[in-house]
Amino acid sequence: MNRLTYDVEIIDISLSTIMTILMVSTGWFVTGIVLQITILPWNICVLVPITVIYWLILLYYRKTAVDLQRLDAVSRSPVQSRLSEAIDGSTIIKVFGRIDYFENMFRESLDGNTSAMLNFMAAQRYLGSRFQVLGSFLVLFAATFVVSYNDKLQLETGLIAMLVIWTSNFTITLSFFSQAVSESEAYLTSVERARDMAELPQESEYETIDDYEVPSDWPREGNLQFNDVCLRYRPGLPLALNKLSFTANAGERVGIVGRTGAGKSTIAVALFRLTELSSGMITLDGHDLSKLGLSDVRGRQNGMLIIPQDPILFSGTLRECLDPWSLSSDDDIIEALAMVKVADARKRGKDALNDFVDEGGRNYSVGERQLICLARAMLAKPKVLVLDEATASIDRESDAFIQDMIRKRFQGTTILTIAHRLDTIMDYDSVIVMDGGKAAEVGTPKELLEIPDGLFTRLVDSTGRESAIALRKMVK
Repeated sequence: MNRLTYDVEIIDISLSTIMTILMVSTGWFVTGIVLQITILPWNICVLVPITVIYWLILLYYRKTAVDLQRLDAVSRSPVQSRLSEAIDGSTIIKVFGRIDYFENMFRESLDGNTSAMLNFMAAQRYLGSRFQVLGSFLVLFAATFVVSYNDKLQLETGLIAMLVIWTSNFTITLSFFSQAVSESEAYLTSVERARDMAELPQESEYETIDDYEVPSDWPREGNLQFNDVCLRYRPGLPLALNKLSFTANAGERVGIVGRTGAGKSTIAVALFRLTELSSGMITLDGHDLSKLGLSDVRGRQNGMLIIPQDPILFSGTLRECLDPWSLSSDDDIIEALAMVKVADARKRGKDALNDFVDEGGRNYSVGERQLICLARAMLAKPKVLVLDEATASIDRESDAFIQDMIRKRFQGTTILTIAHRLDTIMDYDSVIVMDGGKAAEVGTPKELLEIPDGLFTRLVDSTGRESAIALRKMVK
């Protein structure tokens, strides 16, 4: 955010302004030297050493000025981030009595940024004061030459006045010129930071190219297939998915379970191309997802949708949050809200759609946010729905309600559920047990429980004796 606000402001406003000043001051500098030498050639004996000294001081100043400007820019980010996190988490900070701690953290960040800024300004004054002294010496020598040798020079009064004016103003010229040079170089650090951000690895193309264009009604069925899929999050890291292969037929409900770090959530990462595959292929109704634009993979109506573990709501009205692209009618949105029992939609009608949603949905409980996300999914009518532990942070009653709604409202939709509670997937068509990034076991819950020492059997038994008995009864 710092690079997209402060640095861009520096590039668009401050840098362009200081470059204009640099061009003007360069003209003053050159004009002043030419006029002084033309009127009083002996003045070159003073101009040359003063210019050399001036340049040496400027070089000495440049060693620190650029880095001080960079320190100012870098130390500004913690100030902004800590202020933002304190505002967002003010309620939690007050509840836990950590106000003093966060105040001290913010003060430290602010002191660090202020120190960098004051040092940068002090360095500028260091330069300015020395240039004023150099300019004063130039006026002294020019006036001495004129007073002492004017009998020989025979200069007119007007030329003498012009010489005195330009030599006295040479201090201002040097100050403007040096300030423009140093600030231009310092502000170029913002260009450097913005360039580094622009050169970060980019996602793939947003639009699908013509060679791989899909039909307007794709996906029609929702047949999903993983073929030897390998994925690692960064070069050098081990594979998070290691030759993963499975098939989810159209309308099938597939549960995905496994220990922490087995690669369950990485399946969603691979499916929505948050990280590109190292090798292998994922196809939906016969089309390779890696060949499509991201708009078809993530944002296509009736395509693929995910309800994440942390529900995401957009600020604005409830209508804008549920249907940001205005693709659904008010009646459909009210019906979806009524189905999930949010905002008392049936009784209030269209007034419920104007309810305001704070940033991140802070004015709703976690359970209500998850229900609103479910309503959004109902409006989108996806062919493939991914539930990434969507009910992990809500109570069992709300969990049961959401699972019941999914069974009723998403018939014919291919559902992949990354399960946090095993009871949510015991009646699914098939279960994939992940281990080390691979599909260690695949089959119906009944088939997997018939394996005495299988991974799924051990997961069920690890829930406790009574819970394991209840889970087996659900399968029967």
